[in-house]
Amino acid sequence: MNSNIPGIRRVALRPPTLPPAPHTNTWIVGDGPLTVFDPASPWEDQQHLLANEIEARMANGERIERIVLTHHHHDHVGGAVALRDQFSTPCNPIPIVAHAANVDWLPGIHLDQTWAHGQTLQCGGRSITAYHTPGHAPGHLVFLDEDSRAVIAGDMVAGVGTIAIAPHDGNLGQYLQSLEDMRGLDASVLLPAHGDALPHAEAVLSFYIAHRHSRIDQVRDALNKLGTSTALEIAAAVYTELDPRLHPLAAVQVTTTLIWLREQGRATPLGEHWRIT
Repeated sequence: MNSNIPGIRRVALRPPTLPPAPHTNTWIVGDGPLTVFDPASPWEDQQHLLANEIEARMANGERIERIVLTHHHHDHVGGAVALRDQFSTPCNPIPIVAHAANVDWLPGIHLDQTWAHGQTLQCGGRSITAYHTPGHAPGHLVFLDEDSRAVIAGDMVAGVGTIAIAPHDGNLGQYLQSLEDMRGLDASVLLPAHGDALPHAEAVLSFYIAHRHSRIDQVRDALNKLGTSTALEIAAAVYTELDPRLHPLAAVQVTTTLIWLREQGRATPLGEHWRIT
């Protein structure tokens, strides 16, 4: 499903992403000069799908003006360099753009420009404003189309499943605050990186906040019942609906939650084990 917003088109590409999301959405914004958000796939067959879309637009006199990355994760940036190299010319070098916090997380990709919080750019006749929304990733940006109030949401929300937050580059407290900040954008629709467009943006964001707080309560309750225990033991108690083979993946999310509880003074680490404070 496309966004049904004139000037914003989706190309769903298959990247090396986690289930249940089979695709990452690449959003093409503008008419004439095009801005391409999250050219996702490192695989040639998927890159050809995106290239075919671009070539069809170029046949009508359009061109890529810039490539924008919502954040550094590999299932969002895998085709950025290939797309730039294929379509850049001496007269039209295509910059790769992201938040400056991504620089240290993208060793294989040079950022030619950065897009800061609150900065508005013209993207093929559309005014697009960037908002820094850390939590899922340090340099995560979402992008508000000022006319339609559509938000290119990256991995802040998803049209399939929910959002993973890994402790090595994520922060649950920042993620919750970023969701609250997004509620203030008065979005008409959220255009996520995975799954279909999400109308009723306020309701979606409220659900995500409530869901995350529910998981926090479940983790704390499990830790209270189990006593001193590991993230894996807590995951098995909380994520009872999952195949036990997926509990190690769930334990990563539990660890992120435990770190948040520690920051709140509500849990204490003891090596690989945790206890209620």
